[in-house]
Amino acid sequence: MSAPLRTTLRRIVAEHPSVHVLGEAIELSPVTTGLLGTYPDRVHLLPAADATLVGTAVGMALTGAKPIVALSGGPALWGALQQLGQEAASLTGAEYAVPVVVRVPLAPGEQAPLELLASIPGLTVAVAGSAEGAAELLEASLSVRGPVVLLEPAEAMGRKGSGSGVALGRAHKLRDGDHVSLLALGAGVGAAVQAADTLAAQGVSAEVVNLRTLSPLDHDTVGASIRHTGRAVIVGTSLAPLTAAIEAAFLRLESPPRAVKSNVEAIVSAAQSAITY
Repeated sequence: MSAPLRTTLRRIVAEHPSVHVLGEAIELSPVTTGLLGTYPDRVHLLPAADATLVGTAVGMALTGAKPIVALSGGPALWGALQQLGQEAASLTGAEYAVPVVVRVPLAPGEQAPLELLASIPGLTVAVAGSAEGAAELLEASLSVRGPVVLLEPAEAMGRKGSGSGVALGRAHKLRDGDHVSLLALGAGVGAAVQAADTLAAQGVSAEVVNLRTLSPLDHDTVGASIRHTGRAVIVGTSLAPLTAAIEAAFLRLESPPRAVKSNVEAIVSAAQSAITY
């Protein structure tokens, strides 16, 4: 399930001398195991607090490095919010570049403060919808001048997919539809595709969009989808980060937008309710 991400990370480290990898459990992760022995000068095993890991990476980035930090999970983000917001994101601008990538694996059912992260100006928040998607997002993150948080939900990492071929910050439309838009993030992507199959058997044409990044949000693709179908079901996140895009398409809405968890039955039910509203 982690093979595409592991392969991409190893290639990135091999091809880019400025890339450093930091973490407290490097040899325990299937994505990073073996890197320390191969690149001892650029892979750093640091048994430190999450804030210290990210703060160290910010300092390295300011001196020209491109650090990739591996945190232990979603709860670890709470300890690093100050470093991500007040240091990395706020310093990024015309004068400084702080290209820090923070990888965060999420165990099944584990939550991350998505809405809070998306509200931090200058912070890119990406969520993988498949193992291949995670690898693509990681590589794309290296070209960003500011900090990037890449969330890797276990449910999504176990799903096979293909690269989107679109730039970071752009959504990827997986399926065309006419009756309802399923706007999905992370683990919600696979569930939305399954729900679309179920709905199709009932005569409902569902458009499926993998949001990929919550900040920046692809307002053009989200708005176009909502205006086309007139109905929106948000999967895997709340309505809050999509409020502006939804408001821009308000006059074309035929029912109130709904937000549901990454559950096929819940998605199908919400889509049916939106159509019969």
